[in-house]
Amino acid sequence: MKRENRLQYGGQETTAAVVETILESWRIDDEWWRQLISRRYFAVLLAGGGRVVLFEDLVTGEWFIQSP
Repeated sequence: MKRENRLQYGGQETTAAVVETILESWRIDDEWWRQLISRRYFAVLLAGGGRVVLFEDLVTGEWFIQSP
């Protein structure tokens, strides 16, 4: 099932593209002795062929997008 979601990107709200495939996923947990860093990453292929990396900050629950 495909869903359309809204996200903030570059300070503007936009319609998220459809994720066709998750290419890879990984998790990082680091720096627990200073400031907790806990993130879950997904390298994805979007409808139309674009690739991006999405990650969720597991501490705050916020999602981010970055170019690979």
